[in-house]
Amino acid sequence: MGKHWLVAVALAGLALSGCGGAKETGPEEDASVAAAPETAPSLPAAVDDPAAAKPLASFEGMDADGDGYVSSAEHAKAAQTMFALMDADKDGSVTVAEMDAAQTAIGGSSALSSEKKISTIDSDGDGKLTLAEYVAGSNAMFAEMDANKDDRLDHPEWDKGHAMLSPTPEATR
Repeated sequence: MGKHWLVAVALAGLALSGCGGAKETGPEEDASVAAAPETAPSLPAAVDDPAAAKPLASFEGMDADGDGYVSSAEHAKAAQTMFALMDADKDGSVTVAEMDAAQTAIGGSSALSSEKKISTIDSDGDGKLTLAEYVAGSNAMFAEMDANKDDRLDHPEWDKGHAMLSPTPEATR
């Protein structure tokens, strides 16, 4: 099941900004609906500005402070931003069509269908993702990738985690 969370949350490549003294979000916190922000920041859709979304699919793009690690806070911030970029109609949810359009715009992997990705983390089964569902999935993905449990990803952890995102043929069905 962990691999399915990773695949689903990678969505368009995901896969958050500062690391002060207090932790903003993280995988060891309860990733329930109450813990997630209710609205994502207002941004143009990924289809309107693919250049804004593409960096969020890379280690360097998520490493906001340039320290060579992606913290749980940086990962969470990137997930919230990616959600906003995918939510083209700004209704607070991401549909299969919106995810497909975002993936096409930024050149994301289509190895696993958007429908399959969404259904894996769609906790209420309505066929679309809320920000809370997306953040919960992102937190689970981060926790799975953080092999040494130090609340940050180094490049080898990132690479290994994303290598697991290549689904098996039966997972794409």
